Amino acid sequence: MNTSRRQLLKVGLTGLSVVSLSGTVPLFVSNFARAAENPTTGTSVSNDNILVVIQMSGGNDGLNTVIPVGNDAYHKARPVIGLKEKDGLFKLNDDLSLHRGLKAMKEMYDQGQVAVINGCGYPEPNRSHFQSMAIWHTADPKGSGAHGGWLGHYLDHMVRGTNHLTAINIGAELPQALVNDGPPVASITTLDEFRIRTDPATMFDSDMEQKIIRDLNNVRDASPALKFLSRQATNAIISSEKIRDVTEAYKPDAEYPGGLGQQLKTIAQIISGNFGTKVYYCQIGGFDTHSNQPGQQEQLFNQLAMGIQAFMKDLTAKGLTNKVTIMTFSEFGRRIGQNDSNGTDHGTAGPMFVVGGKVKGGLHGRYPSLTDTDEGDLKYTTDFRRVYGTLLESWLNADSAQVLGNRFEPLALYDGVKAGKDDATENPTEKKEDMMMKS
Repeated sequence: MNTSRRQLLKVGLTGLSVVSLSGTVPLFVSNFARAAENPTTGTSVSNDNILVVIQMSGGNDGLNTVIPVGNDAYHKARPVIGLKEKDGLFKLNDDLSLHRGLKAMKEMYDQGQVAVINGCGYPEPNRSHFQSMAIWHTADPKGSGAHGGWLGHYLDHMVRGTNHLTAINIGAELPQALVNDGPPVASITTLDEFRIRTDPATMFDSDMEQKIIRDLNNVRDASPALKFLSRQATNAIISSEKIRDVTEAYKPDAEYPGGLGQQLKTIAQIISGNFGTKVYYCQIGGFDTHSNQPGQQEQLFNQLAMGIQAFMKDLTAKGLTNKVTIMTFSEFGRRIGQNDSNGTDHGTAGPMFVVGGKVKGGLHGRYPSLTDTDEGDLKYTTDFRRVYGTLLESWLNADSAQVLGNRFEPLALYDGVKAGKDDATENPTEKKEDMMMKS
C-alpha cells in the first residue's frame, strides 16, 4: 500500500507521529511545525494589501543611484567613478538622475509607480554590516532585537491568528525583520518546498506504512501541545495541496530575469493563489562595492529593476497591481569620496524605493547636502522609520506606534497622506549652496 496526499488528507494528522513523516510532509512543516493558532482550512482567504520587501544587502551606494549630476562637490569627490549626463543617466529633475542600470525603474517612475525617497537613515549611524542591518530589521537605533523584528511585531500585533501563511521569506535563512513572538515565518527557496513528498511509484515498507496510519488514527487523550501540533500539520497538508494546484495553474505574464527575478516570480505565484499572505521578503546581495564599483553596481541595478518591472507586469496582467507595494532598502549608503580602488567604503544615508500601483510616485525627502557633512559622510534627511510607519498605517492598516514603539511623521507615499515640512525634493547644487552662503 502506498500513501497518497489524498489518503493523508482523509486520515488527518492527529498524533505526534507526524514528526516521523519526514518523507511525507513539506519541508516547511519540519522546520515550522508551530504554525498559527487559527489557520485557514480548505477555504480561500481573500488577499488584502500586500507588502513585498527587497533587501539590497551590502550597503548600496546611494550617490551613484540617485545622482546629483550638477553638483560640483560630487564630481570633485569622485573624479573616476562619478557619473555625468553623457553616461546615459535618466533625468528625474534638473538636479537628479537615475543610474543607467535602472532603466526599467525609470520606465515605472514615468508611469507614476515609483517613489524615490532620498536621504534615508537614522541617528548616530553605525557602519557595521551586522549592527546596521539589525537596526533596520528591528527599527531600533540600538539594534538590540530584544523584541524581534519590525515585521515580526506587525505579525504579532496585527494579524496573529488569522492565517498560518501571513508572511513568507524567500530564502534559506529567516531575516531578523521577520522574527516574532508568535508562530514562526516559513522560509522557502522554491515552491517545491511546500509540496508533500509522496509518490505513488515510491516503494515503502508496507508494515511501517500501516503502522504510521494506525498511529495517526489511534492517538487518544493527547496533550494540548500534541493536539496543536496535529492541527498545524493537518493544515500544512491542506496548504500544500492548494499551493501545488496554484503552481500547476500559474502562468507568468512576463519574462522574469534570473536571480532576484526568480524570487519575485515565486512571490507572484503565491500571490496569484490568493492565500492571504500579507508580507513577502526577499534579498539581492553584492552591494558592498569597496572596489571596481561601476560595473558591479550596474549589473546589480539591472537585475533589481528588471526583476521588479517583470513582477509588476505580471501582476498587472492578473489585475493585482493595486494590491501590492514593494519596498527596497540597504543597511547603509557609502562614503561621499571614492577610495583608491575605484570603489566606496561604508557610509550612512541612502535612497529607498517604494513601488506599486497605488504608490504616489516621484521624489520624496530632501537630498542630503554634500558640503554640510558628518566627517565626510552624509547626514540623513529622512528617518527610515517614517517609511516603515507610512507603510504600516497607510498600506497595511496597522497601528504603527504599536509596531514600532513610537509614531513617526508619515511620508506622502499614498493619496490622502500629506508631506511633512522636511520633505522638500529640491536639490540645490553645491554651487547654489555656496552662492547662498556668500550672500
